[in-house]
Amino acid sequence: MGHGKTLCYLLPVTYFAGLGVNNMSPEEELHIAVRRLRRRVRLLMAERYGLFGASAGALAASMLVLLSSRFESLISYPLWMVTVLLCALIGALYGIFKRVSDLAVAITADQRTGLKERVSTAVSLYGSPTPSDWETALVSDASNRISAFRPQNVFPHRYGLPHSMFGAALLILLIAVFLPQTGPFQSKIRKQEVAVMKQEGAKLVKIAKDIKKETGPTDKDLRRLAAKLDALGKRMQTGRMTRKQALLKTQRLTKDIREKQDKLAQMNSERKSLGQARMDLQRANEDIAAKAAQKVPSDKKLAELARKDGPLTTSERMELEQALAEYADPNSSVPIPSELAEALAKLFENEDYRKAMEILQKLSEKLAKGNMNKLDEEALRRQLEMLAKALENTDLDELAKQLRESAEKLAQMSPEELERLIKQLKEAELLAKAGGG
Repeated sequence: MGHGKTLCYLLPVTYFAGLGVNNMSPEEELHIAVRRLRRRVRLLMAERYGLFGASAGALAASMLVLLSSRFESLISYPLWMVTVLLCALIGALYGIFKRVSDLAVAITADQRTGLKERVSTAVSLYGSPTPSDWETALVSDASNRISAFRPQNVFPHRYGLPHSMFGAALLILLIAVFLPQTGPFQSKIRKQEVAVMKQEGAKLVKIAKDIKKETGPTDKDLRRLAAKLDALGKRMQTGRMTRKQALLKTQRLTKDIREKQDKLAQMNSERKSLGQARMDLQRANEDIAAKAAQKVPSDKKLAELARKDGPLTTSERMELEQALAEYADPNSSVPIPSELAEALAKLFENEDYRKAMEILQKLSEKLAKGNMNKLDEEALRRQLEMLAKALENTDLDELAKQLRESAEKLAQMSPEELERLIKQLKEAELLAKAGGG
């Protein structure tokens, strides 16, 4: 019984003691030690070549600063900073991926630790298929000796040529950037020019912001010009542009923006309003009624709502929507009234785009099915054609195009396509407002 207890106590001790046993061969231990040294070397090389790259980048940025006096597009603090950082990154990546052999690391480690070629000789014996006893002993000795050194002690961090070069290049860059802007290096006239230029630059940035705010998302040309104006304003705020550069660039951009805005205003002045389109429909209906041999179906309430001056109230809008929905019902046999197109135009004029498009699509579906009598089918087709003609050269020109091409095509639109068309209608309205319409 006593022996059993003793055995139970010894088993855990024996188990945990076994965990500390090193089952690696001397060659594997040496390989791990050299790999740690190589990792340290790569880190130092990344720093070294990164600093060389940053030095080249700082000198390149200095050249950009000097050239910016002639080319104002180069006046950009972010550009100069990115040039330095990009060159530093390229240099660091070169240092990380530069090939470093285990033998080269071992030779350098021998020189720095005074191991007298022990590690390099052991490394050269890597992969020997049948190592002799003395080779095994050599590898084991080298492994034990090099493992006693920390990689940071074998390859310590030192300040040297790369740091000096980067410091000098950075100093040149700072001198190129800031020295011409300091008081002693500027004449009294230049100081006044810079002060005025900074104020004008701030104004241009604000103007560009206002243009972007007022411009619709569809007018990419005007937004692009506003972005250029914003960039010019920011360059002027640096105080590095010459008076002539700032003046010429501002005049050119202002002229382009004014021409674009005038063109937009002219386009919108040529467009007719949705109210005018509705009046055109009313006159067309009156002409048709006057020329018709028989009485044309009419809906007095629909006509009253469609021809109301000004926007509809909420209750009037809902009443108009309900009346139109009844005519759009595929199972309804109510004759198509002559005021149908006017009522749809009134919904568009009231900016009730979504409901108007839903009703228009249902009417197109009703027409496409061919279940209507000949007179109603002809009347509905005529109403849609009249609506398409009336909407031409308005903000809903895209919808007019769809109706002209084919009512059946409008009927087959998916919900996503219909939503996209509604979005285009809203953007057209924003564009008209931005252009002064």
